[in-house]
Amino acid sequence: MYKAEIDWSHELHETVVKSLATSFGLDFLLFKDKDGGDVDTIHNVRKGIYATEKEREKYDNRGKYDSHKYHSHRNYIATNKQGKIAHQQGELYDEYTGKTFNDFDKVNQDHIISGNEIHHDAGRNLADMRGEDLANAESNLCFTNENINKKKQDKSMQQFILKLQNEHIERQKKIAELKNKSHLTEQEQKELKKLENIDSANLAKMKEIDEKARANYNQKINREYYTSSKFLKNITKQAAISGFKMGIRQMLGLILAEVWFELKESIPAIYERNRQYFTINDFINDLMSTFNNIWHRIKKKFHTFFIAFNDSAIGGVLSSVSTTVINIFFTTQKQIVKMLREIWGNLVQAIKLIFFNPQSLPLGQLIKEVGKIVGAGIAVSCGVMVNSMLSHVCLFPFGTEIAAFCSTLVTGIITLGVTYYLENGEICQKIWSFLDKFSDNSTKRLNFYREVNKKLDCYLLELYQLEFNIDIEQLEFFSLRLSSVNDELERSFILKEEIDKRNIELPYEMGNCDSLKSWLNSR
Repeated sequence: MYKAEIDWSHELHETVVKSLATSFGLDFLLFKDKDGGDVDTIHNVRKGIYATEKEREKYDNRGKYDSHKYHSHRNYIATNKQGKIAHQQGELYDEYTGKTFNDFDKVNQDHIISGNEIHHDAGRNLADMRGEDLANAESNLCFTNENINKKKQDKSMQQFILKLQNEHIERQKKIAELKNKSHLTEQEQKELKKLENIDSANLAKMKEIDEKARANYNQKINREYYTSSKFLKNITKQAAISGFKMGIRQMLGLILAEVWFELKESIPAIYERNRQYFTINDFINDLMSTFNNIWHRIKKKFHTFFIAFNDSAIGGVLSSVSTTVINIFFTTQKQIVKMLREIWGNLVQAIKLIFFNPQSLPLGQLIKEVGKIVGAGIAVSCGVMVNSMLSHVCLFPFGTEIAAFCSTLVTGIITLGVTYYLENGEICQKIWSFLDKFSDNSTKRLNFYREVNKKLDCYLLELYQLEFNIDIEQLEFFSLRLSSVNDELERSFILKEEIDKRNIELPYEMGNCDSLKSWLNSR
């Protein structure tokens, strides 16, 4: 099996530059990642994490809790009437104690989830639901004795149960003291009855009732919000924005990387040519030629940039949607948002390769290429984690830039390490060879000729360099320089410079007409 030779310095340079230009460069300019993502979710707003200032302001301006509105709701009044009838018939029981009320018990109707808690619930506010309707739903109303209800007030069930547990020992002492008295005043009898009523509360039953009521309450809010046009509009809008930004980031990043690669090759050559004999005309021509080369380089790879835009845009859309879905249940940290974006960008490429396989790769080679793409995604994720850690340490001037460079360096090293292992690892080679056996004969033949072609290309390139000692890019650059000047004198200077540079011996003295004529006459 053919093993790819890796030029570590060249590959590391390309990986670091592309990562700097995309994941750790333009990414920070185009994306403002924050905890919880870009779409408001009920889970997040209840923790005080908002994606939009509009929703935060709406919650801040919700107004004060109006107890009268919550206790004068038509359903509250209707349920209370039904309870009185049941009480008179001896069929009403206390849901917090499990005991049936007698004729002399004072009965109160209670909001299981208090009206105050519902009014101040950020999730309800986000879903644009009326607190009075939710508080007075049948699943949130129950009957209990007056003492328990007044003790509970507007506390949540969890807070109330905790309070009852903390006061249990003290309450038992007071009950024992009152019972040990031979004679109780009317006030003491009321106090004993009150303490016994409170102490009769079944905490496990109360917890169960609260959990059931909250499940119904949350189900209504979730259904209302996550099926609303507001949520669908927000998630669609943010997915489209994220996809467009991701596509632009990747395409511009790759273009800037190609510009840098061309400048890296051209600047030393321009310096050498203008170091000894500098003229502004030649220098401008060199710059124009370099810009022309950059344009040709970009134009040549435009199709690649367009594919990168499409793949990254799809990855951006999927990462935005998946981030929002995750935030329905958990709150994602901003570095997780970025990691999801990078991983989805690579997953889209891997999925495309698996389903379309444009190069008709055999199974082993296909899995290897997918492994490289996934490895690159893991490498970027590691780089993101390193960047997150270093950003909290490098608080000095240029610390952000140093953190970004170290992150890209880690990304590049991991990417190359994974690529090298997948290409040359002994175990990997055995796996690829085994999987390639499942390819059909035509695919095997095609793969064989591809490997032969790769080897021939390498041999021809080595032979060409040994035989002619010519750098193709330098030859193309030299040709462009000659074609870019219109003056014969300038053209002669360029030729003389190249002749001197390559130590070419001419049979006549360049620039001397007599010497040239003498040589021509001797032929």
